[in-house]
Amino acid sequence: MDLQDLPVTEVKHVGLQAAAILRGRSIHTAGDLLARTPRRYLDLRAADDWNLVNERVIGATVALVGTVVDSKRIGPMRGGGVSILLREPAGRGVLRVVFFHAPPGMAARTPLGAKVRVIGMLREGRGDLELHQPRVLAPDAKFAPIEAVYGGISTLAPATIARVVHSALERANEWSDPVPVELARTMKLRSSREALLAIHSPATNIPVDALIALQRGTSWAHQRLGFEELLAAAVVLERARKSVGHAQPIAFDPSVGPHVAKRLGFELTASQHEAIDAILRAMTIDQPMRRLLVGDVGSGKTLVAAAASLATLRAGRAVAWLCPTSIVAEQHAHTLTRGLGGEGAPIAVLLGSTPKRARTAARKAIARGQIRLVVGTHALLEDDSIPKDLGLAVVDEQHRFGVAQRMALVKDRAAHMLVVSATPIPRTLALAQYGDLDVVTMAKGPSSRQPITSRVVDPTDQEYIATTIRRALEANEGRGRVFVVVPRIEADDASAVTIAEADAMLSKHFPRDRIVILHGQLSTDAQREALHAFRTGSHPILLGTSVIEVGLDVPEANLIVILGAEHFGIAQLHQLRGRVGRGGQRAACLFVPESREPSARERLDEVAGCSDGFVLAERDLERRGAGEWFGEEQSGRDRSFRFADPLRDRALVIRAVEAARDILERDPTLASHPALDRAAARLVARGQHPTAEDAG
Repeated sequence: MDLQDLPVTEVKHVGLQAAAILRGRSIHTAGDLLARTPRRYLDLRAADDWNLVNERVIGATVALVGTVVDSKRIGPMRGGGVSILLREPAGRGVLRVVFFHAPPGMAARTPLGAKVRVIGMLREGRGDLELHQPRVLAPDAKFAPIEAVYGGISTLAPATIARVVHSALERANEWSDPVPVELARTMKLRSSREALLAIHSPATNIPVDALIALQRGTSWAHQRLGFEELLAAAVVLERARKSVGHAQPIAFDPSVGPHVAKRLGFELTASQHEAIDAILRAMTIDQPMRRLLVGDVGSGKTLVAAAASLATLRAGRAVAWLCPTSIVAEQHAHTLTRGLGGEGAPIAVLLGSTPKRARTAARKAIARGQIRLVVGTHALLEDDSIPKDLGLAVVDEQHRFGVAQRMALVKDRAAHMLVVSATPIPRTLALAQYGDLDVVTMAKGPSSRQPITSRVVDPTDQEYIATTIRRALEANEGRGRVFVVVPRIEADDASAVTIAEADAMLSKHFPRDRIVILHGQLSTDAQREALHAFRTGSHPILLGTSVIEVGLDVPEANLIVILGAEHFGIAQLHQLRGRVGRGGQRAACLFVPESREPSARERLDEVAGCSDGFVLAERDLERRGAGEWFGEEQSGRDRSFRFADPLRDRALVIRAVEAARDILERDPTLASHPALDRAAARLVARGQHPTAEDAG
């Protein structure tokens, strides 16, 4: 059996009780145990040296033999500690050893005159050096020159975890390497066994810098085992990409882009021309297109998707748009009505709030083929909501939907799929995370859009904020519109500006009938009314939450004020800023932190000083992590990976994707690569991949 699949109960020193505790922490196999990497390493190669004490090397790790010359209890009689004084056996050096919580029998193990070995870190004590809570051994006891230190798990002590991990390590030869031999040879990779030994049992002669790399998780061994995971992940995504069957080709129609642009009142940019051309050509073959359209704020991605939709409709096929919110869905329906000029009409809009009777009527019309263009939210994923002759599915704002949801839209249908991301994604990460999609990048927006002036404002300067809002409203002959965004609807445990607090502040400076409120807890009708009041100018100040972040297009908006700005992510701040200046006018953004901490100001200054969404997205990912590839978390470290770090190991990510495509091209069933097949299945199970069935 592959060691990675060996039940933890079959590892030496793991009893039934310990196995139950380990399984409670998702450690089911020997592979899971060996993925439990050390918290730190003790370098004891030069630790048996009293000169470290005599020369007062604070912070040095020592492993010293000494004679107990003094011992006394400290603290309360029950549960107290012990303080002993050790003397250098053949010298004058002394060292105070303090046990604040003395283990049972410690006093008996350290009587006056006894020789003991203590292992710990030198600290500054009360006028002298001290060791706190060191490990105590017999004077002649052997100790490893480099010792891996593990964290405890529940009632299992660190020493117990170390023992069972090393029991599993004894069987490292049984770790089936999922990397094909020829690929490992080409990449000059060392074996999995060598990597496991390097991590859990470093060589005695390991250089200090290599030991530091092990500590940080950046060593060659981590990258070697990480490549196995990246290759398995790439296989999962490539299988999903290859398992889509056949689609009806859509005739190449170069007129659709200019047609939609003209009706919407724009001129196509070079980036839009290139994106439309790439997408239309990809739909002319019988292999379903799977494209991720990535672009910065205002680059015109919606127009590109509308052009692809028109080409599909003209070819006699239906189109469905999956949107993240009701507001965005209704806006896209409006844009498509204008941009398509009646082609594909009527348009059905299916929302969670759509009345049952209207939804039933729409589904009947869809089933009869009377409706060929459907726009909606998650309601679109319900039975009978998608036209049977679907030719193109457009998924707007991919990061709001799980992989399963986007795949459900086209499963069992011969349809092309275009995923549109309003969050700029660095190309390498997009290639890895969305390996089942080909990436089309749009970097530049319309030349008519002016740079947005951004500034960080002190939270106490409310008069300046009010004056800036007033000037924005008066601009463009009094047709200005202002967004005011806050992090929270209501107060909770987090300290952040709420709707009520911002409303009170605005009401001090502006008539209440000039302000309208919009957030996700309002009904769809209330949201629609609020947005209409803002668009028409009857209420030119819109106070809301980040519900306005994606898709909302109000050309007259020329100022956005973000209160409590430090509570938003970097990419999110850039998205919010992109809501203004969309009509080509001068526009501004005020970042108003709630806190006056320098760290909060520094991050906001970074966003204010950079208008490149791809650069900001890169920095944001480095700070907060990329989230889960196969799960639902959108930030933090991916728990599916134990050794890999896609943000750090980007060259390996690209190599893994290339290798996976090459391997599956030659061996689609992985019959010749059973270890890789198992590794892909393990990764799917570990990450609870929502499309395990689709991905094979």
